[in-house]
Amino acid sequence: MRRKFLVNIVFLLTVSLIIKAFWVLGIDRTVQNIAGEEAYGFYFSLFSFSVIFTLVLDMGLSGFNNRAVSADPSRVRLYFGNVLLLRLALTVLYFAVTLTAAWLMGYSGSQISLLLILMLNQFMASLTLWLRSNISGMQYLILDSLLSVADRLLMIIICSLLLWGGLTDSPFRIEWFVWSQTVAYFTVMVISFVTVIRRGGVSAIRPDMAVLKGIIVSGLPYAFVVFTMTIYWRIDSVLIERILSDGAVQAGYYAQAFRLFDAFSMIPVMFGGLLLPIFSKEHAAGNDITPLASMASGMLLAPVGIIAVTAATFPEEILDLLYTSSVESAVQPFRLLMITLIPVGLTYIYSTMLTAAGFIRQLGIITSAALAVNLSLNMLLIPSFAGTGAAAASLAAQLIVASLSIITVHRSMKSVREPRRVALFILLLLVTLTAGLVCRTLQVPWPLAAALQLIAGASWALVFRLVEPLKSLKLILEKRGSI
Repeated sequence: MRRKFLVNIVFLLTVSLIIKAFWVLGIDRTVQNIAGEEAYGFYFSLFSFSVIFTLVLDMGLSGFNNRAVSADPSRVRLYFGNVLLLRLALTVLYFAVTLTAAWLMGYSGSQISLLLILMLNQFMASLTLWLRSNISGMQYLILDSLLSVADRLLMIIICSLLLWGGLTDSPFRIEWFVWSQTVAYFTVMVISFVTVIRRGGVSAIRPDMAVLKGIIVSGLPYAFVVFTMTIYWRIDSVLIERILSDGAVQAGYYAQAFRLFDAFSMIPVMFGGLLLPIFSKEHAAGNDITPLASMASGMLLAPVGIIAVTAATFPEEILDLLYTSSVESAVQPFRLLMITLIPVGLTYIYSTMLTAAGFIRQLGIITSAALAVNLSLNMLLIPSFAGTGAAAASLAAQLIVASLSIITVHRSMKSVREPRRVALFILLLLVTLTAGLVCRTLQVPWPLAAALQLIAGASWALVFRLVEPLKSLKLILEKRGSI
């Protein structure tokens, strides 16, 4: 189990970091620099708005399907046709709900036009996510990893041609950016669809009302969890754009701060996505999942903590390096969002354990509490503090989810608590922060100071065995077990 996870997470991280790093730093950042804060903020707010109601597209089906198929791969043939028809019906509902909400919020005609394309993209991305849940549930984890980055790779190719290929003399338009996503999502959706049909042995689509009803009832708790998490993850930019008089510009500044947070948070997301089918399969077989959870948390939290503290120490310098426009308004949101990476890492380990073990009701209560706090703080803080208030609300929400998930795991499942490792992790954060502050005090050039800070944190992690790369490599090279 641990070797399987190690091989796949190393492959996934390697491929993802190469492709997604170029996407974030090479394409997405360049588009914002060329388009400007107002145009990109216009897009970023609408993109977040299109994400909020994706609950209606999925209704928790991807999470339920992943867990169910992981426990018994033959369920692909039973569920596929029923879920596909249900999702197509939900797509109509998604468009109706989202467009109604956009009308109630007073979006203009040009905003609705762009929103429609973004909604189409969300439909394809959501359908692909469900198709991939079948692929990972059947334990084709390497294939699922490749599909998870295929859309970004296609977007990189298309946007690179539009930005630097000399295909047009016209200035780059934000609509081109959106349409490039449409082409990429469609391509990967078709590939995923064909893969599930062939590897899952699906020969026909036969609706079964009894099965359909069971899927809906079983998927609703997952839907509620996904909905609450989606809102507190994406509502901030929407509220900034709607509440503030210069909302589009402020949303653009917030996008500057959010970009690296969103990029780095993909690492915990990848861990959670890979752990869920493995956890689910092992839990269904009656095996203990806590050893793998302990190993995964060690692999994830130390690097995330070091990166978060280092980035939070040099926010202005990093933002100045990335953007051509003013970054002053993004500095404090960036610092807070980088710190938020730490509870995000904890969340994706412990909430995945709860999901695999079937504690969805408890997870729903946790995410509801986080959503209530997040919305309250956003409404209270954004009018006075703009993006800084939104970032503070995000940090509060993620701290609540992480803390309550940990408590629930310790009360409901075998404990993975290791007091010594917890203390060493806290000291790791302090050592990394101290190294950075000392370098700032001595006026060491910031690139060198950041490098020394990373080295200090990594050295602490290695000396006190918070990460054990040699042990992991030895486990990967073992010939036992299948991948």
